[in-house]
Order: sequence, then structure tokens, then C-alpha cells
Amino acid sequence: MSPVRLIILVVAAAAAIGAVFLVRTVQQPQEATANPTPAVAPEPARMPMKLILVANATIPVGKFVSLEDLSWQEWPADAQTESFIDKEKEPEALEKMVGAVARVDVIKGEPATKAKLVHPGTSGFMSVMLTPGMRAVSVEIEAETAAGGFIQPNDRVDVIVTREVDTNKTGASGGLGIRSDMILTNIRVLAIDTLYGTPPAEDAEEPATGQGAAIIGSRATLELTERDATLLNTARKAGDISLTLRSIADMAAPQGATGAGRVYRDGVSQDAEGVRVYRYGNETVASATAG
Repeated sequence: MSPVRLIILVVAAAAAIGAVFLVRTVQQPQEATANPTPAVAPEPARMPMKLILVANATIPVGKFVSLEDLSWQEWPADAQTESFIDKEKEPEALEKMVGAVARVDVIKGEPATKAKLVHPGTSGFMSVMLTPGMRAVSVEIEAETAAGGFIQPNDRVDVIVTREVDTNKTGASGGLGIRSDMILTNIRVLAIDTLYGTPPAEDAEEPATGQGAAIIGSRATLELTERDATLLNTARKAGDISLTLRSIADMAAPQGATGAGRVYRDGVSQDAEGVRVYRYGNETVASATAG
């Protein structure tokens, strides 16, 4: 074989071998990179927050707020919170709200505002204290006419009017005499002067929770129906008004005008007794058949 042919065969063989290796290299999959580094997700930006005062438990209308009823809770700082109570602006607001009264039902977690919780002596407070349909009527008192000063807000009292009567008209002799009539019974006391709750004990930081001190006031505010309010105003013109303190065990007893009181109010005879039902300040008398 000539040298030229031998060279051609060697080159062809080398080319064939190279082609085989090239094909295998192209067809062979690339090895996966070991332990690839996972992509790290960026942390979400934290929304600016502030602490506002909220109800820690549902506060029904008319309830006096205690320390356990309120708490501070985070709230978005960019929310419309003009009416909310901000801890940064009023750090002692939680303690200062103790003793306020709820004007509306405040649900647990709901922001507490000064429009929903009112303090004694502020506008709208007495209307919160009133039972729906009832009226607040004030009457002047003294220690002698108010159980020696031991009548306190939320006590129950009877109202007595004492007046001069002409005994000649009643068949008795002697001209003028004195007569006392119980005209209202089991009436709730809303306030004595401007005091709406138990007075603080002497030399004590916390309000008294039991027996309070005697309140020597000059005016008592009573909770009455509309008709009984007119009765009290009429009785004040007829004579002197005094209050007698009732036992707490008698709270379930009938309340409102007595038979004598109805005589003052609308001329109904004392003998016309019946069951009096009060609903939203309106009185209904159901008379029972004699016998």
C-alpha cells in the first residue's frame, strides 16, 4: 500500500473516532449542579402601628367601666383615628376611663371613644343612667328628710308628703291638723347632689366597695314615670317632701304611685287598688274585681 493511501486511512479513522466521541458528548445530559442555593424572598414591609384603647370585653349600655373592661391594642397608624384614644397622646387614658358609663353597647375589640363612654357630671351622663321611658326629677332634701344622710345613689326609697289639713272637713275637731301620706313607693335614687355612686372611703385611694359614708346632700334625683313626675311636682306644692330608705330586699316590690298618690295625681280613690304595670315609663292599672 502506498504511503498516501495509508495516510488517508489513518486520517479517516481518526475522524471517525472523533465523530463518535463528539456525538456521545452532545447526547450525554449535563450533570445537575449539586446543592443549588435557594432564592430568598424579600421580607414584607411592616405596617406602622399605634396603640389605641379598645373594649377588652363587651360593655353593655349603662355599665360603669372597670379596669378589666379596657385594654390597649395595636391599630394601623395611618387609619382614620381622630376619635380613637391614642396611648402616645394619652398614656393614662385607660385608668382615667375607669368609672365612666357606656352610652351605647361597646363590643369586645371595638375602639373605645369619649363619645361612647361618658363620665359622671358630663353632658349626657344622666340620660345614660335612666331606664328607657323614665324621667329624672329632683327634690330638695335635708338630713332630717332623707334618712339622716344614709340614702345613696341606686338605693330605693318611699316618698312621703306631709301637709296641713282641715280636720273640720274630716269630722274631727280641732281645726287644722297634720297629715302624712306615702305617695310613691320603691323609687330608685339616681343621685344625691352631683354624686352618682358610692362615695370614696376616708384616707383610701380606691373607691369603697361596701358601706359608704353618709351623704349630707341638699337635692336628690329620683327616677320616675312621666305621670309620677307630675305627681311629685304637685305634692311639693301641697306640703313637705321626705324620703324613707327601703331595704335592698324589697327591690322587687311594686313601684310608683300608691293609692294616696293617685289621689294627688288624678283623683282616683285610694280604694281603687290594682296591679300597676310600667312599660317604657307608661303606667297601666289593672283593677281586680272585689271579692
